[in-house]
Amino acid sequence: MTNAMLTFGEAMDHWAAITPAETVLACALETGEVDELNRDQLRTWSNRLAHKLIESGIGIGDLVPIILPTSVDFLAATTAIYKAGGSPMPVSHKLPKPELESLLELAKPKCLIANDSAHPQGINPAEYREGADPGAPERRISNPLKALASGGSTGRSKLIITEGEFFYPEGGHPTGAVLRLNRGELKYSPGPLYHNGPFFFSLIALFQGGSVLLNQRFNAERALHLIAHYRPSTLNLVPTMMQRMLQSPDWQGADLNSVNTVWHLAAPCPHWAKEAFIERLGGDVVLELWAATENTGLTIIDGHEWLAHRGSVGKPVGTEIVILNEDRNPVATGEVGEIFTRFAGAPANYRYLGSKSLETWGDGFASVGDLGWLDADGYLYLADRRTDLIISGGANIFPAEIESVISQHPGVQDVAVVGLSDPDLGRRTHAIVEPNPNGPMATVDELLALCQEQLARYKVPRSIEFVDQLPRNDAGKIRRLALREARELSA
Repeated sequence: MTNAMLTFGEAMDHWAAITPAETVLACALETGEVDELNRDQLRTWSNRLAHKLIESGIGIGDLVPIILPTSVDFLAATTAIYKAGGSPMPVSHKLPKPELESLLELAKPKCLIANDSAHPQGINPAEYREGADPGAPERRISNPLKALASGGSTGRSKLIITEGEFFYPEGGHPTGAVLRLNRGELKYSPGPLYHNGPFFFSLIALFQGGSVLLNQRFNAERALHLIAHYRPSTLNLVPTMMQRMLQSPDWQGADLNSVNTVWHLAAPCPHWAKEAFIERLGGDVVLELWAATENTGLTIIDGHEWLAHRGSVGKPVGTEIVILNEDRNPVATGEVGEIFTRFAGAPANYRYLGSKSLETWGDGFASVGDLGWLDADGYLYLADRRTDLIISGGANIFPAEIESVISQHPGVQDVAVVGLSDPDLGRRTHAIVEPNPNGPMATVDELLALCQEQLARYKVPRSIEFVDQLPRNDAGKIRRLALREARELSA
């Protein structure tokens, strides 16, 4: 490694000059085929697309939505956006039109990346996969680094902007060593690239000189087959994937000998699943990371530590943690409160479009709403991921977003959405509806149709029930915890 400073695009070209024929991206398609791309192909493809983006007016500070399925096209487009000086904005290609339009209104893009006729103003990256190489455009250092879409806690979508330049020493991304992502290693990331974990882990792996294996759609049996065939060193999973792999009849005979690091994050992991992975792969291989897209801080724990501190999400890495009560005073060790963190001694490196900033305390400590406690050894535990947030299959689902859709029906007076325990997804969304006595009768089918029209599929409630009256506290707020606990007890 030298001290040369490289943009993301320059890093891709740097590694292409060293090993041009090396496969850098592979994606297992639903057809059963695998789409592969070598480093030289990524270099020339991203050059062609970058020039098209520049012709479309993209420059430093411009957000470029990527509305694609998980694919090699997705990361080729990301490379081109960085070369053009823009900032990638991954978006689910399955978003309903109203939700997508609200995000585009926030981003105000000059163009977007898409491969279907539903986005006539989009640029299709597949059209630039072949052709003459125009050469890399003149260096542009992107800032902000990325923009991630998120359903807001107010029921409205927002964008989380990560400030800063993607400009680091060759092979020296500051979190590369922490994540064990190094030159020559293959990371397998079966999750969708519009999620921050799979997306940003992939960028770091590529910048470090590694390669990335993707899934267009996760399937446990195929995932185990891909691991045996491609022999990745690093897996980037969510607990639902781990559970489905463990429940697969192929698990016991699967060849996992290449794997030296398993990162799991984005949702609480059932103890039985974590124990099974540790038993099979070893405590030094299975690692958990707790963090937020807003860069408020992170904790890490390996399997050996977890066995000694069951349920913990780890000790802080470059992070200070304080646990505060409702009056915003620090609590005693072992007492539950809201988690406030500060990373690298500075305020969180983010800004929102479409939402107010996170609550802060003291000199730059911020909270994303998680509740938890610290033990005497400094290990962090989560009491609940957030007061209202539902994490289902690794995806964040804000109840208010679903409630705002269901409440549109004239037969609904009020609604509360809660997350109920699910052995596969961790939590499943359940809507509890109080009918409007003065309106038409709402049916489950009508409410589901309304949700399917306006929400991404994973946000649509798995079940809906009707009650005469929703319970409220003295302030008139719906008692979500009471609703959830009553249904958990009766399950």
